[in-house]
Amino acid sequence: MYLKTTSINFLKYGTTLSEITPRKKHIRNNTISKDISSKSVSKMYLAKEDVYFRVNDGIVLLLCTNSLNETIDSFVVHKIVCIKKGVYYNFISITDTSNLELSTLNSTLDEEHDLFEPYTYRPIVSKLKVKEIYSYYYVIRSTDYNFPGETHDHWELTMINDGTLHTVIEDKEYALKNNELILYAPGQFHTQYTSADETTSYITVIFDMDIDNPDSLKDRIFKSGSAVRSHVDDFLKNTLREDEYDDDLMVANLQMILIELLRSNRSKTTNIAITPVQQKFDSEILDGILNYIQENIYNPLTVEDLCRKFSLSRSSLQLLFKNSLNVPPKQYISNLKLTKSKELIKQNNYTISEIAVMCGFSTIHYFSRKFKEEFGITPSDYAKSYMR
Repeated sequence: MYLKTTSINFLKYGTTLSEITPRKKHIRNNTISKDISSKSVSKMYLAKEDVYFRVNDGIVLLLCTNSLNETIDSFVVHKIVCIKKGVYYNFISITDTSNLELSTLNSTLDEEHDLFEPYTYRPIVSKLKVKEIYSYYYVIRSTDYNFPGETHDHWELTMINDGTLHTVIEDKEYALKNNELILYAPGQFHTQYTSADETTSYITVIFDMDIDNPDSLKDRIFKSGSAVRSHVDDFLKNTLREDEYDDDLMVANLQMILIELLRSNRSKTTNIAITPVQQKFDSEILDGILNYIQENIYNPLTVEDLCRKFSLSRSSLQLLFKNSLNVPPKQYISNLKLTKSKELIKQNNYTISEIAVMCGFSTIHYFSRKFKEEFGITPSDYAKSYMR
């Protein structure tokens, strides 16, 4: 957040005035007008006496420091500003151009001093912009589905809701599972197919966007966290297009999905070095635990149950999930139960109360609260979004 020159933090550099008082009107005799447009400065001025200025046009960022060896502070100029003698200062125009009126008592020329490295203003702008959504659909593919492939000039996002989707992008194969997604970049040839033993459902969105670094979204599988899934659910809800601003919300939802993916690209996790034998053991026991959770997902299931079943201490189980999945076991169980509840809601064969019981939630109110915390929408509203 930007500070203004009226902030208490500015007091070590100067003060602000609502107007030039009669006692100080004589400084107007030495006034110059200064047009600025630069977004970067390589010098600072050293005030040899108090310097007064006001902004006549535009929005100006004032740079100040008491020593060139210290950090430069920045303030958006508000009111008439007096910079104290001995302060290093300069200006950057936040808007395209700005105009300043500077005044001093004796019209002394302030000294210029080179910075060790230029100070460059960082504007608040989006690094990506979704320009248009061309199409979106939710599909269920039967076993042995085979799409021979295509190339087009747009971005395409595919997120798996259930099952496994195999895709080949320019001769490299990927297998997408539940809550995983991938993006096909413009000009990338890609195919899709399903296995012979399961159906697969997924969401596809085809769109156009401007992005500074397109390679950051290409050729990798993303695991969607709760934030991404929440934005996907909001996107689907807004596809009903019942309100005049639903289109805007869809674009905003998609943009938020992409931003979350870009942020996940930059996140770093620290892995503890383990031996191949330990890694094999951890992998095998984790597979057993995950299979057990999957098989018992419609039953009441606790962390203590897993510890007893697999003869693990609570801390060992927590560490296993943290190192392998970066999520606590309790949250993993809850997320999986909620994901299963979404599938049941979409089938439209059970009431919300029945689904809450089937998924092992103690009350429908607790289920509704956890569902909204995870997906940003209540179970009943989610059900309505799939009613046609």
